[in-house]
Amino acid sequence: MATSQPALSLPLVPRKEVAVDWEGGELSSDGGWLLLALADRQLRLTDRLAAAIEDVRTPERIQHRLQDLLKQRIFQIAQGYEDANDAQTLRRDPLLKVAVGRGPSGPPLAGQSTLSRWENWVTAADLERLEFVLQDLFVAQIGDKPQRVVLDFDPYDDPCHGQQQGVLFNGYYDCHCYLPMVICGTVDDGPQHLIGVVLRDGAAPPTREAAGFLTDVVTAIREKHPDVEIIMRGDAGYGVPEMMTACRGLNVRFCFGKGRNSVLLRLAEEAQARAERAEAMRQERGRRPRSCRVFDDFEYRAGKWKRAERVVVKWEITYGSPNPRFVVTDLLQTKGWTPHGVKRFYSGRGDRENRIKEFKLDMDGDRLSCSSFLANQFRLILHAAAYLLYQALQAEIKKVAPAGELAHAQVGTLRSRFMKVAARVKERYRVVRVHLCSSFPHRVLWQTIIEGLVAGVT
Repeated sequence: MATSQPALSLPLVPRKEVAVDWEGGELSSDGGWLLLALADRQLRLTDRLAAAIEDVRTPERIQHRLQDLLKQRIFQIAQGYEDANDAQTLRRDPLLKVAVGRGPSGPPLAGQSTLSRWENWVTAADLERLEFVLQDLFVAQIGDKPQRVVLDFDPYDDPCHGQQQGVLFNGYYDCHCYLPMVICGTVDDGPQHLIGVVLRDGAAPPTREAAGFLTDVVTAIREKHPDVEIIMRGDAGYGVPEMMTACRGLNVRFCFGKGRNSVLLRLAEEAQARAERAEAMRQERGRRPRSCRVFDDFEYRAGKWKRAERVVVKWEITYGSPNPRFVVTDLLQTKGWTPHGVKRFYSGRGDRENRIKEFKLDMDGDRLSCSSFLANQFRLILHAAAYLLYQALQAEIKKVAPAGELAHAQVGTLRSRFMKVAARVKERYRVVRVHLCSSFPHRVLWQTIIEGLVAGVT
């Protein structure tokens, strides 16, 4: 029982004392744990992850089931408690216990030492199986008759300041870092889903692990949907023979950025001339300066390429300054892929990069402070699992309130405005009653979402 402390007196209300104490009882500031628990049961996420990990502990000495450790750690990450140290106090939170599957009066959840030891005994074989679990979850969400699946590959930098394994200096980012690769998928222009996250050392080239991961994902998709069109999309780091050859071998279309060089600039001279003429006409007519764009395509073969490839150019003049951009692709004009259409499709990566920011910043996907490389890869998977729960909640919100203010909210907004709900927990013999905050501004939407999740579970 907590030690009783004297109340604090605050001079906030005229002619009345405002007394503050810590005697509120079994309260939690994270009512959103209930939503996360129901989303987890709907996806069967932690059950699938637990089945992929070999539990090497002595059975008679186990106090915390593998599923409970996964739920506790993932739910904590989802609510912004990314460090294992946070478990020292949260392990007694009554609502977190309920979300994990224990009664509020039951024994505490795992502490920091238990979680840290657990993170460090997961093996490389376990991690490989866990990646396949995330991949299979995406394939299961594709639907019955998809027309097109777009796979986006993109790395991000995670600056590190310790002695972690695999931390190397990266000249492009000018820091010692990891360079994780995020893979996302979109089905028929729908919402984007996280497929996997692969940890790589700081000096890894963009294509490392990409061909192997692409093969695994495409194989899984083709087993269920053999005729679906698959397009891989990535920045200029992926516009190399290795990835183009891998895509052709898997019957996958590709659309990659391409860094400018003297040959590309020479081949794009016609587009440049058209853009300059259009800019001159605009200035002659006295129109306000703005962007002038011209699209074109041509065949290009670099020295190490086995064949010529189609390159699309967007020659843009913005306020008098040229800004040419190139894309290498095997999307054919005869199939309706005009130069403008190809560039517009490639520019869709802009929104996909928002998912990386969401994962890295809102889901703390850069919190890789373990000394072991494998432990940090496991952390990435835990953060990815937490992100998948939020994606499930985002899908529910769009379903029931497509015009609402939270319909397109990202994780950071959902956590601060929708998931942080004050709750009082009372345990009786036959019921655990959770009293939520009566003045919560999103009460109606919260009620609708939780009813939908309960229906999906049952």
